[in-house]
Amino acid sequence: MQLLLNQVDIQGSGESLIGGKAKNLAWLSRFGFNVPPFLVVSTESFRKFLEHTMKKNFTDVMASLQMNPVVVAAEIRAALLRASLPEDLQAALRQSLGQFQDSFLAVRSSVVGEDSQEASFAGQMETFLFLKSYEEISRGIIECFASAFAERAIIYRKDRKLPIHSISAAVICQVMVDSDVAGVVFTAHPNRGNRNEQLISAAWGLGEGVVSGECNADEFVVRYQNQKPSLIEQKVADKDNAFRFASGQGYGTKIVKVEDKLRKVACLSQDLLIKLSQICYQIALKQGCPQDIEFALKDQTFSILQTRPITMLPVQMEGDPVVWDNSNIQESYCGVTTPLTFSFASRAYRSVYVNTGEIVGMSKSELANMDPILRNLLGLIRGRVYYNINNWYHGISNLPGFSANKQDMERMMGLQDPVDFVQKRQRHGWDALLAKFKSIRALSKLLSHFFRIRSLVEEFRSHFAESYLRVDKGQLFLCNLRELYELSKELENKIIMRWTTPIVNDFYVMMMNGKVHRKLNALKIENPSLTLNNLLSGEEGIESTEPTKFLLKMCDSIRSDAKLYEVFLATAHSELMAAIQQNFPAFHQLCLEYIELYGDRTMGELKLESITLRQDPAFMFACLRNYINNPKLSLASLERHEKNLRSDEELRIFSLLKSPLARLTMKRDLNRLRNAVKNRENMRLARTRLFGLYRCLYLEMGKQLALHKVLKHQRDIFYLTVEEIEQFFEGRSTCISLDRLAELRRQEFAEYEAMDLPHHFKTYGSPYVGNRYEYSGATLSVTEGASLQGLGCYPGVVEGKIRLIFSPEDEMSLQGQILCTVRTDPGWAPLFPSAAGIIVERGSSLSHSAVVARELGIPAIVNIPGLTSILKDGERIRMNGQTGVIERLDFEAGNHSN
Repeated sequence: MQLLLNQVDIQGSGESLIGGKAKNLAWLSRFGFNVPPFLVVSTESFRKFLEHTMKKNFTDVMASLQMNPVVVAAEIRAALLRASLPEDLQAALRQSLGQFQDSFLAVRSSVVGEDSQEASFAGQMETFLFLKSYEEISRGIIECFASAFAERAIIYRKDRKLPIHSISAAVICQVMVDSDVAGVVFTAHPNRGNRNEQLISAAWGLGEGVVSGECNADEFVVRYQNQKPSLIEQKVADKDNAFRFASGQGYGTKIVKVEDKLRKVACLSQDLLIKLSQICYQIALKQGCPQDIEFALKDQTFSILQTRPITMLPVQMEGDPVVWDNSNIQESYCGVTTPLTFSFASRAYRSVYVNTGEIVGMSKSELANMDPILRNLLGLIRGRVYYNINNWYHGISNLPGFSANKQDMERMMGLQDPVDFVQKRQRHGWDALLAKFKSIRALSKLLSHFFRIRSLVEEFRSHFAESYLRVDKGQLFLCNLRELYELSKELENKIIMRWTTPIVNDFYVMMMNGKVHRKLNALKIENPSLTLNNLLSGEEGIESTEPTKFLLKMCDSIRSDAKLYEVFLATAHSELMAAIQQNFPAFHQLCLEYIELYGDRTMGELKLESITLRQDPAFMFACLRNYINNPKLSLASLERHEKNLRSDEELRIFSLLKSPLARLTMKRDLNRLRNAVKNRENMRLARTRLFGLYRCLYLEMGKQLALHKVLKHQRDIFYLTVEEIEQFFEGRSTCISLDRLAELRRQEFAEYEAMDLPHHFKTYGSPYVGNRYEYSGATLSVTEGASLQGLGCYPGVVEGKIRLIFSPEDEMSLQGQILCTVRTDPGWAPLFPSAAGIIVERGSSLSHSAVVARELGIPAIVNIPGLTSILKDGERIRMNGQTGVIERLDFEAGNHSN
């Protein structure tokens, strides 16, 4: 049994015998670093002492810890502190300490697992300094052994899921260095995460003052570039105190005052700093990972007291970050979005933009070079879908007029925080000419498509309708799994890969909106964004409002039939369809017609996991009940709102344009923008139906996979990705336990529901490692005042209570209240007519809520930071849709804290 080992003996010993700290000291010695002499009281001594004290074998002692670790550990620790070391260990210790009879020793723990990459155990175990007599040293060893069972050490193990049943400790007895200067070196900056920067913290006297934080310390930053060190930062502290050897009491340390002349002088010269830095650089280099190193300086010579891996480093917040923003896309993918929806959307984005790249003349090699961008237009952070803004900027940098396009895109996306570090690449010579040619070619191709946009939209809608109607959703259950999979691929080829026109039209909206906005700016109009909103109001033929108009027709039918009206008000939503089918067949047919036409248009309609009217018609009935409770609301009253504001705004703007040509071009550009916005809204309905078709397809696929015991539940399909489903059907799966994979994801995404993320943030490195997802832009100080400021989208002053609605599960009885929510998508439109006003936390002047509010003539404000966390359900406000101001009528200073 190896009870004690000296500095030579331990070179061939493993951590299980000498513990983590001693293993690192042995490593330092082996590589020739200056380590003060030491010996190790082994883990076998620890076991012997434990068994000797507890009168049972080691395994039984460890087993007793399992039931109640903290309580049992406290009992073991108390017993060890009352005991003496076994006699044979005492004899061996006395003999070994003879070599250090003229030296003071440090006695400190070396637990198995200590100072590792998984756990440092920093501050968990006992350390004793300047011990000399056998009695002092043996007592220090006992206390170090006992500290392995201290409450803080047990909790540390539990927190890090380290085994409790296999506690094993050694103790190091090492010659003390009565240092002039001591401290710590982190070979990677612990605050910045920069692995090429060392942070050196040092103070006069012993390192205890630095490690404990009881003494002020100087800080130095040394940067390595091409393996050459240079001092780049130096902060000299007022070092008023220092730890020194307590010579008067014979052992231990004490705090002494530093001489005035040394207090504000750097404790390490630049030469010594570089020398120390190079030593530590070599340690990290040989270890192959960043190190946390303790050192002592005596008579201009450095001793290394310990080294251990740095167990945690922040992400290096340097260089260009990746910017994430969901101000716009959250309309389509609100809240937490499942893996299937995200992977489907991300894949679709890449496909349609590759297809669009081809029509603007990009070669296969150019598209291949852009693939890293096109594959990463979207990101999924804690279950939320975000635009990768960097990649969107890089994408439009291929077009002429990058600055203007950049601003137009920001305006369309509702981007409050433009990114300035993504610049158009500067080219020279032949490279510049070639780039110019490609940009002009792309622009000419786009302009050609803009010129033909009306016919292209008609062709797209015709082709979509033909392909869509070929699939009978009601008969998908007749398909087997292979047929369902092949149908998904067929739809991808026939529809998604031919989704070019909506993308081209989006570019058209972006450019025309930017162009008209710049013209309004040139007229020095006070609020050009609001003016443009007014000019876009009252457009006919926008299909986003057709579901609302259909519901209003249904509402008229209910009002004209007293029995139907009575049943409608008295019956629960869950029972209403059956009651209507039994007693009112004509109206039941209207319900079925609405569901067939607009059954996929619901809140969160682009999320495949959303429950639509095809699965539950409750949302349709909730909207109808809102309508019939508002006698002033009818299809006729809705249509009377249209065009009045637009006409007044046109008169005002055209009166400011002095030349006939300016008025002509403004009218032309306005008409083009209006048509582009209308086309965008109308093609969104096709997108909604496509997602609805895929939703039915995947639900049937999930049902059959559950039938075959591949999944536990039908809806578990939403916790797989499109790629994983493909791999499963094509025999390329690296994991075929899809049930367990789906369950893991279900739990993970349920945790995301309780988290809140800002609309805009930056990340460095992998977005999932060490990033905080914090909004660093300017935030309005809205919680202290009685008013909020947003972006007015349709004028009108409304005073009343707000109704907070976030999902179809919420209470939807508006009855003329003001609808307040985080975001909307086209599926929210049927709720709008029963609201007196609409206020939305996110969005832009071109977002869906703004477009539909203008079409319906409902006062609306969007883009109000923190809105839904500030206002409470039922709170009274006054909203001004022209100025974007919301006044909190119930607000009293000092009584609101959010």
